Amino acid sequence: MSKKNLRHLPLAVAALLACASAQAEYSFADGKLRLSGFGTVGVSRTNNDQAYFNYPGQGGGADRSASFDPDTKLGLQGTYKFTDTLSATAQVMTKYRATGEYKPDFDWAFAKWQAAPSVAVRVGRIGAPFFMISDFRDVGYANTTVRPPLDVYGQVPVSSVDGGDISYQTTVQSATVTATLWGGQTKAKYASSLRSGAIEFDPVQIRLRNQVGLNLQAEFDGGYTVRLGHMQGKLSVKTQAYDLLQSRLSGALASPLASDARSLLDAVDTTGEKASFTGIGFSMDRDNIVLATEYTMRKVDRGVVADTTGWYVLGGYRFGNVLPYAAVSRLSVKDLNTSVPSVNAALATGAAGAQGLINVGKVAQNTLSVGARWDFRRGMALKAQFDRVNKPSSSNGLFLNPDASTASGQDFFNNHKKVNVLSLAVDFVF
Repeated sequence: MSKKNLRHLPLAVAALLACASAQAEYSFADGKLRLSGFGTVGVSRTNNDQAYFNYPGQGGGADRSASFDPDTKLGLQGTYKFTDTLSATAQVMTKYRATGEYKPDFDWAFAKWQAAPSVAVRVGRIGAPFFMISDFRDVGYANTTVRPPLDVYGQVPVSSVDGGDISYQTTVQSATVTATLWGGQTKAKYASSLRSGAIEFDPVQIRLRNQVGLNLQAEFDGGYTVRLGHMQGKLSVKTQAYDLLQSRLSGALASPLASDARSLLDAVDTTGEKASFTGIGFSMDRDNIVLATEYTMRKVDRGVVADTTGWYVLGGYRFGNVLPYAAVSRLSVKDLNTSVPSVNAALATGAAGAQGLINVGKVAQNTLSVGARWDFRRGMALKAQFDRVNKPSSSNGLFLNPDASTASGQDFFNNHKKVNVLSLAVDFVF
């Protein structure tokens, strides 16, 4: 285990202490304030030292050295009820971030007005509702697997939206149907590379503005749920690599090569581009049988963020307190949305830099997962999972390639790799 990971052990120890006293949420005597929490102590390792396995966007992860970083987290949530219809909720999450450190942040901070029994309005920072389990994807105890299938959930690197939503719930025969209209903006950091040669890169800055989305969900008697969601907005991506490329082309921009230099910059510029995300999902939890599937599509007009599709199918069966499961998933790149234009040979270095930015969007991979969950006591679950990730040539998959300019980084990108990931986690709620 690396010294870097040893520095993070205090968080894992603190989480274990919380785990030891796990209990249901706590309500104060007057019933107005409710406190609860959740967390995961997880460790992973792979059979590859060329790239990091992580939740996409984190500033590090697991390789041949076991790491707590991908999955270990701790969350605290509180809700205060001012009146029967007005409340406020805040959730603080500490997990491994794009900056390469464990850092707390407010994932939720919103006020809620129950305008009518069937109508609710929330304003503030809400969970980003892109997926079927968006509201609890960080709550490991609420999920079957160690982590949501990354081939789907790794497509959108934001977890909250500053804005609000309005939801309407009704009953249609045996189904409870909820329609939610939401909107707002998001900014997030994403580690797409740690360095290039001697240059250390800061995390990418991602902004999604003017987001508007509609989600429809139907819950049927018998444990069946169906969900359909769509979002569109304006995407901007600011990278240090782009700034470096612009600096290297600064002289050319004021020369006869200006047109070609501008073409290189335009090819990899992602500022205010129209973006959309669509997902459809189904889940079933009935008579010890657990099934779930989602299909998602990400589209961007142009720039370094590629159009992708992702899907997974998961199935499991409970034997008492033990739930073995298996899942298959795939992430496909449908359109890179840009390419390096033909330019003057004098700009070869700039063209190589632009191609490096474009390569970040090459994330295709597929995964086979098998594992088991054991609910060994109230509010606690132990999980073990094995993932076989197939990454094709000319792709980084969802792995973090620390330096694609090195021989090792180029080998990982250029060649087909089969990466085995072994994970062990304890999830808890309190």
